[in-house]
Amino acid sequence: MSYEIYYDRAFIRVGEKYIPLANSGSNNTWEYVGDRQVPEKYWNVLNWKHEYQFFFTESEIKEIARVYDLYNQESGIIFKSRNQCFAPGEFERWIINGIKNAYTVEEYVSFGNSFYVLDYSPQETEDWKRYPFKTTKELLDILDDLKDIRKKEIKLWDSRDVYRPKAKRKPKKPLKASAFTEYYVLKGEYKESTVYFIKLNRNGGFKYSLYHTSNQIKVFRNEKDASAYLKKYQYIFKRYNFIPEKIVNAS
Repeated sequence: MSYEIYYDRAFIRVGEKYIPLANSGSNNTWEYVGDRQVPEKYWNVLNWKHEYQFFFTESEIKEIARVYDLYNQESGIIFKSRNQCFAPGEFERWIINGIKNAYTVEEYVSFGNSFYVLDYSPQETEDWKRYPFKTTKELLDILDDLKDIRKKEIKLWDSRDVYRPKAKRKPKKPLKASAFTEYYVLKGEYKESTVYFIKLNRNGGFKYSLYHTSNQIKVFRNEKDASAYLKKYQYIFKRYNFIPEKIVNAS
């Protein structure tokens, strides 16, 4: 069975409108990258039933997403990975969510991406022309110059990937017992003593205190969070009979 796999999106924001670029490829088509055979991928605008249109409002993209999803529910040929089809409603959400991560041409270029407009109107592929652009104005000027040519497409030079800024995660601040009227800690047994968990060590062990009042003790908001942490590292905790223990701050 032949089907289309959708790998990624790269929506371009142009004023109040968007160009919904998507990266896809057939499950039956392959190409060589170096000496490796890999699935073929290419960029195209999601404009089925709006052929030759590139710019869409948010409401128009939502309608496009609905139409694509209905088509997939009927045909079952739009997949999110090899051998895994989009569930009903899932491809619609996948398209709409592309709006949240849309960037301008200038922003994409600053991340290391390159774009071009492809004129594929000539019959022979070797006669197809590529018009690179680095700014929104250059894109609009190229499209205006090619307005009488219907067979054209917007693409990234890298047919397989799009570069985005890496999200920086803020380091989590440890919870302080003084901030709660009650909280949970992890209590266990180690060397015939009751101990309270502080943190894991890189060597596979853990640091502990003999006193739950120590300001180094790891604090949990509730029993659910404490139990989840125990389960995550049960290969360490189960040997020492660790359990969540509720602590009530003295008033």
